Amino acid sequence: MKKGPVLTAIFTIFALGAVVAAFVTQASPYVTIAQAKQSTDLQLHLAGDVVPDTMRNDARHHLLVFKIKDQNGDIITVKHNGEVPAELDQVKKVVAIGGIKDGDFMSSKLLVKCPSKYEPDKTKAVSGNTK
Repeated sequence: MKKGPVLTAIFTIFALGAVVAAFVTQASPYVTIAQAKQSTDLQLHLAGDVVPDTMRNDARHHLLVFKIKDQNGDIITVKHNGEVPAELDQVKKVVAIGGIKDGDFMSSKLLVKCPSKYEPDKTKAVSGNTK
């Protein structure tokens, strides 16, 4: 029996295992506010709706502060220190990446969710015109 195919198969299995292990250890879970409060992880993804009229920019401390409400109705203050997405004032849903510190969610990265941008045009779907 030739050793080449056997070694190739072993190497391939090892490489795939390494990729899967790297992905699992680097993956950040989406969590609720209650779950975030129980975690010490600083790379959590917290998704929620921006609570209207809570967004304020603290230029002195380079912080964007606002509240979000998760799917369970829980509300938490997010303190974001990092680049602010340009569309943030127009969106309702965000994903803050970070962790809990002193009762607030400290975010190092914000992702905006803009579902209307990706939904099909309902007026075209109703009229039957798909152009």
